[in-house]
Amino acid sequence: MSFLKKLAAAAVILCCPVVSLAGGRCHDDGKIYYAVIDAGHAGREYGATSWNGGHEYDYNQRFVKELTERLEREQIPYILSGFYPDKNILEDRVTRTGSHAIFLSFHHDSVSPIYCNLNTSPCETDYAAGYSLFVSSRNPYYDLSSAIASEMAAELRRAGFKNSVHHAEKIPGEGRPQLDRNGVFLFDDLRVLRLSRGPAVLLEIGVIVNRRDEALVSSRKVRSRYIDAVIRVLKRHIRLEDPRG
Repeated sequence: MSFLKKLAAAAVILCCPVVSLAGGRCHDDGKIYYAVIDAGHAGREYGATSWNGGHEYDYNQRFVKELTERLEREQIPYILSGFYPDKNILEDRVTRTGSHAIFLSFHHDSVSPIYCNLNTSPCETDYAAGYSLFVSSRNPYYDLSSAIASEMAAELRRAGFKNSVHHAEKIPGEGRPQLDRNGVFLFDDLRVLRLSRGPAVLLEIGVIVNRRDEALVSSRKVRSRYIDAVIRVLKRHIRLEDPRG
């Protein structure tokens, strides 16, 4: 079954907004049929600034573009969110979520200003490096979100990546409870996580104010290893056969 046919079939069954439905019925069978892939930040909110002046949003876009290319090759149905900065409101990014979709938001990380090296602008640090994953207990599918995040963290560790722990620091803006030792944190108030109507995970791919980490995430080979880990988790959770079968 082709990628587009898979997505259209899932849309018909699930009342997904990708297609127009005339008298279609929705069936809540507890299955996951597609992913909502979100490129974090939008509009003039470019997110973090890398040590060399780059915009986080550009890093996010590049990663999501390569991820969705892989999803199409692997025939994994997805919907793209957060890819058009002039037409993107934060709350709108979760309108296509639901119990039948995994919402994944991709970002690149920074640190609190107290960890920036002295006399550097933009911020530069050696303090933190590595990925971090976030879930919200205010998400209606918190348990599943946590399970997916833990699986993804384990896959990233097996792929040779290390997680950062700086989000657990007891400082203003941080102090996030760490849910497992592989880098999954609780962040209840992240809107894209708590407003999602299905399981939702946010992945910080690397710390772009760290020169070495920024160089890693700027490597296509390294990004491909991250994508491999994401794909393995999605394949375990997304039902790939025709939902009408």
